Amino acid sequence: MTEINAALASAGAGGTVYFPPGNYTVAGLTASYANQRWWCAPGAKFKKADSNTAAMIALAASGLVIDGGDFDCNRAAAPAAAVFVDGTDMDFTMIGATVHGGTSWGVAIDNGLVRVEDCYFYNFAYAVLIWRATNKLAGKYRVAPTVRGNRIDRQTGYVSSAGIIIRSVGTAGYHQGAQVENNRIWMPVSEVYDNVAIEITEGIKPRIDGNLVEGGRIAFSLGAAIGGTVTGNMANAVGDYVVELASACENCAVTGNSGTGLFLGITGTGGCVITSTGKGNVVVGNRIGQGFPNVVYQDSSSAAASPSNLITSNA
Repeated sequence: MTEINAALASAGAGGTVYFPPGNYTVAGLTASYANQRWWCAPGAKFKKADSNTAAMIALAASGLVIDGGDFDCNRAAAPAAAVFVDGTDMDFTMIGATVHGGTSWGVAIDNGLVRVEDCYFYNFAYAVLIWRATNKLAGKYRVAPTVRGNRIDRQTGYVSSAGIIIRSVGTAGYHQGAQVENNRIWMPVSEVYDNVAIEITEGIKPRIDGNLVEGGRIAFSLGAAIGGTVTGNMANAVGDYVVELASACENCAVTGNSGTGLFLGITGTGGCVITSTGKGNVVVGNRIGQGFPNVVYQDSSSAAASPSNLITSNA
């Protein structure tokens, strides 16, 4: 840790720190320098110290970029519930890393600009990414994360929660422009309520596009979203719904998705389910009915909503 901290200080703000191949035991890394890049060579492996209770990486400055690396959160010997990356109002990018063995959340950031691409996550107790908008940037809005091209195995080590969570809380209002694209996610097959592969709530123009999900109670969920898209995704062996439009979603488009269900016995299930006065949504051209009692299901409040939901050419 002493050598690592010295290297981080030497690189300073905007600098690059190179981690050569080797094994590094860390007892809570702190990113203290803005816009620093940690470039991890193939074979650079980081392991959280036994019994350590801190986040593996704490963001004390904004703009950290991690390229590569294998990060072992040491679930067996550091079992305290601590996240992998922890930060508030901090921007963060991670590309091409492998992260595993988490007792809690993976990347847990409020408000910052977040980009996670081409990473592999496995053996996490809870969501590998939880991002929350808790306030508005300059009193106006918050830009939601980009999550693209990752492999996420939640079947191993699952305790609870979704695979990816993006939401607004408190006085934040709506976040904008979430992009969750081309990820492959494995979820356990169970009726645990929050067993959802991708969950985005209170968002304007969120995109869930081109993802592949295996298992889960729900594959793709939008809640209280405006103008979102769920397009070109595939989901197999899903318990209750392939696509959920919950909590009065409006003007969302669900097109070109395919999926199969297990129908675990819950009334009102279907390939796509619209609830709580969802209105003006378009559900067209999906192949999501196999294994469900309904191809598309609307609750009574959504069926009576105005403007009505356009539902056609689904099977």
